[in-house]
Amino acid sequence: MGIKNAVIKTITYAKRNGVEAAFFAALEKSSLRASENYEFHSLSEDVLKEQNLEYRRFAEEGETVNFSIVVPIYNTPSDYLKEMIESVIAQSYANWELVLADASPEALTLAEEYAKNDPRIKYHRLEENAGISENTNRAIEFARGDYIGLLDHDDLLTPDALYEVFRVIKKSMKQNHLSGYKNCPIRLIYSDEDKFEDDNGKRRFYEHHAKPSFNMDYLFSNNYICHFTVVRGDIIKRLKLRSKFDGAQDFDLFLRTSCEAALSIDMASGQMAHIGKVLYHWRCHSESTAANPASKMYAYEAGLHAIESALNDAKIEAEVSNLPHLGFYRVDYKPDILTCRKDIGCVGGKLVDDKKKIAGGIYEKDKTALYKGLLIGYSGGLQHRAVVQQDCYAVDIRCMAIRPEFIGAYEEITGRKYIDTFNDNAADDRFAGLSEEEIIELSLRVCDEVRKRGLRIMWDPQVVKRI
Repeated sequence: MGIKNAVIKTITYAKRNGVEAAFFAALEKSSLRASENYEFHSLSEDVLKEQNLEYRRFAEEGETVNFSIVVPIYNTPSDYLKEMIESVIAQSYANWELVLADASPEALTLAEEYAKNDPRIKYHRLEENAGISENTNRAIEFARGDYIGLLDHDDLLTPDALYEVFRVIKKSMKQNHLSGYKNCPIRLIYSDEDKFEDDNGKRRFYEHHAKPSFNMDYLFSNNYICHFTVVRGDIIKRLKLRSKFDGAQDFDLFLRTSCEAALSIDMASGQMAHIGKVLYHWRCHSESTAANPASKMYAYEAGLHAIESALNDAKIEAEVSNLPHLGFYRVDYKPDILTCRKDIGCVGGKLVDDKKKIAGGIYEKDKTALYKGLLIGYSGGLQHRAVVQQDCYAVDIRCMAIRPEFIGAYEEITGRKYIDTFNDNAADDRFAGLSEEEIIELSLRVCDEVRKRGLRIMWDPQVVKRI
């Protein structure tokens, strides 16, 4: 952390990606730091009391979800362990069990004491340290919850974490007219998160990660789901973690959990849910990946192999490679994405103007051009959204490829003969004379036809067309 760590990171980045790329990365990061004004505001005691009263009303009616939170512990410092456990005890939603799987050489007496004083805390002494995946699997085997959440031994949950997750599950059950939480269609729920560090007795929260709704191709680009995540009990017990992906074992789990639904069911049918609130604080210290990503290079290689494995399981032929930013990846489909991915109906690229700035290519429903005006040397912030593949609302007809079954609709909407402008960078004057707003309107209408069939639209910013 600090200036020394930032310098080390920049030098390492330059060796890996070149001086120019390192210059832009450092410049972008410094501007982000200068503009960051994030503050985490804890909920008031009155709000937490209201949440607890609501929980009690549901509990009296027998309508609560039983959560298990699994934590593999290994030589965890006492102060970190205490804070982690207390963050679970402080939950406004009280139907939970905390499963501690201890693989330390000597039993952690603090964990044992907590288990003796609170029957919801289950302490299990493991016979050996079999690694993060197998230790977590043992905790999962002990878990009895309808949904099982993953928590690292030195991180913290916000006191409303389980309450917010319960609300999502409850809403889904009501919408689908279901009873019995084991039947809930939601298989995975994740929240926003931030990082924190302690400095001279003061706690600082920073790098708020506001995540998008479930986005299959963005997940193929990086483990954006990360923390706080809960998975339906029957699914996580069946899939479990795989030790060959240690370092990215949670990423591998999320990929398999998502791909089972997302690549075979239209738009995942709401089976993955996002909570747009910070429910997880990721502790930064000298040993943590959060503070020093380069400290666990093996984890990023494991992440790449996890994506390869997920694609292989789905019988999708592709090559996965590392992007310049640690933990971010690119998937190149063979022979092309529309052949390999039946869930994708349309793909588009990035439009760049003569000033080397992003001019368009990806759009929101309100016609907003994402990343417009950003220098092409910039990645789009800490999550590098401007340089990674991702599902999106619409892409531009000036750099677009669509499935053959949509060609008729394309030509009817645009009044022009369809040309694959995504794979062919030749000059295209079919839309000369139209304003940018008119072109974007046509782009959205074409993409609407794709979405009506339940197919995704993907943006690939590595395909660049100058306009």
